[in-house]
Amino acid sequence: MNILQFDKLHCKNCYKCVRHCPVKAIEVKNHRAQINAADCILCGECTIICPQKTKGAVSEVAQLQEALAAGVPVIASLAPSAVAYFSASIDSLQTALRRLGFADAGETAAGAYLVKSCYEKLLADRPGQVWISSCCSSVNLLIGKYHPAALPHLAPVVTPIQAHARLLKERRPEARVAFITPCVSKKTERYAAGSEIDYVITFEELAEMLAAAEIVLPAADGAGGSQLLSRKFPLDGGIVATMAKQAGYSYVSVSGYNACEQAIRDILAGSISSCFVEMSLCEGSCIGGPSFRKQEASLLRAALAVQQYSAAPDYSADFNVHCGTSLAGRFSPPPPSDVQPPSAGQIAAVLRKMGKRSPADELNCGMCGYHSCREKAAAILAGKAEINMCLPYMSERAESFSNQILNITPNAIVAVDMDLKIQQINQAACEIFRVAAEDVLKQPVSRILDEFHFADLIMQGTEKLEKTTFLPEYNVYLSQIFLYDKESGLVVCIMKNISRDRQKKSQALTKKTQAAALADEIVDKQLRIVHEIASLLGETAAETQIAVHDLKAAIMMDDEE
Repeated sequence: MNILQFDKLHCKNCYKCVRHCPVKAIEVKNHRAQINAADCILCGECTIICPQKTKGAVSEVAQLQEALAAGVPVIASLAPSAVAYFSASIDSLQTALRRLGFADAGETAAGAYLVKSCYEKLLADRPGQVWISSCCSSVNLLIGKYHPAALPHLAPVVTPIQAHARLLKERRPEARVAFITPCVSKKTERYAAGSEIDYVITFEELAEMLAAAEIVLPAADGAGGSQLLSRKFPLDGGIVATMAKQAGYSYVSVSGYNACEQAIRDILAGSISSCFVEMSLCEGSCIGGPSFRKQEASLLRAALAVQQYSAAPDYSADFNVHCGTSLAGRFSPPPPSDVQPPSAGQIAAVLRKMGKRSPADELNCGMCGYHSCREKAAAILAGKAEINMCLPYMSERAESFSNQILNITPNAIVAVDMDLKIQQINQAACEIFRVAAEDVLKQPVSRILDEFHFADLIMQGTEKLEKTTFLPEYNVYLSQIFLYDKESGLVVCIMKNISRDRQKKSQALTKKTQAAALADEIVDKQLRIVHEIASLLGETAAETQIAVHDLKAAIMMDDEE
């Protein structure tokens, strides 16, 4: 049964859940995170820290409400930390549960009393050993899945809710039991072998049920009744505080994943004896559980609220109940896996793919969620992670690709920051300005270009400027586009060398001018010839006229004679 559910739609590829998961039970496939139930210890950390709220526990509220509506007798087992979460008395919570349709409402602390009594007997019967409390389901999963060698130290006693459920079923066999808890991991006990629990809902789910039924809980106004010692269980050190101490035994409590891990390693090292270790995976024990952390509750105020109902003045008042059903618990390791750990050669091959060619390249930055590059490589080989989860690798790859694009583009590109210093220059620009990139990077742009337009865009806040300019020192004509990105504070100048175009236009204009001049010369010459011809024709015509006149006169003279 997958207790934790996952909404793939809104997963944003941030890997925050991987970074915070203490046992790395998150797999990333196709850029989406998903929970590996086989590795998960149900600490609920991913449900708290996911910024997109894509992870949550499976809900049984609908099934519970159907049973209540059908008149099925359901008894609520209310975790003692409820008084802190709801800021209400135990009596008012029990009354509200009956108004919701529960046949009755008991306290899980009664089961806690049965469990601590079993612990006391265990220590008396087997002196000198090291025992770990079995109340925290996540600790039980942690030991079973990751430290099976420590299972002989795990107290062979059921959890308080299992003990309470057996007590309730013993009293009312026909009833169903609904456990109300601040803890996600308790949902797995619903499906444990031999479980007497029928429903498990969280404090948040109960709050929603109360709101839907318009039931308002009155504020707590004091202890309100007897103070019973076993209600201390949700506090850090609460289990130890309820137990009658056995001579020769040490009693300690640890809470939080790191503290539990260290304690387990110390126990396995064999340097500890005659000790009872209370372990809670959540910092501060149950009052630091997922429900409280989502509520951003104060540990101090929560502890004081629980103390209000549990600090028996003489440290003797308690539930004093008896269960005829066995409370023995058995915690087994998971079946052995046939998956072999990756070899050093396989890890080295993956590291090379990630661009980690030497130990100096292994930054171990943790951005991917894993503590080291080698741990990440092993996760890739196990199919739990992807190469592109490595931020330095992706950054280097993107930068390399960006540089390739910049350097193959024929346009010259220069990027300048707010201080008018060059942050990026490509090969085309270096060729135009006859410089090497390493010589001008981080240097004032005025070394190669007039800084006026860069400064003007920044001061005016103008996003774009286009112009054409001639740079006599480089003998080039440039078509320039200035782009100002306010978010990055960069001005990018994209330049196209249009010198050839200008030369072609100049050559074409020269040819046109020469052709026009030649045409004018030809026309002028033709006009001169025409004028000369006209002049000759005029002279010839005059001479002809005179000759004709003389000829005519001569003829007339002959006739007169």
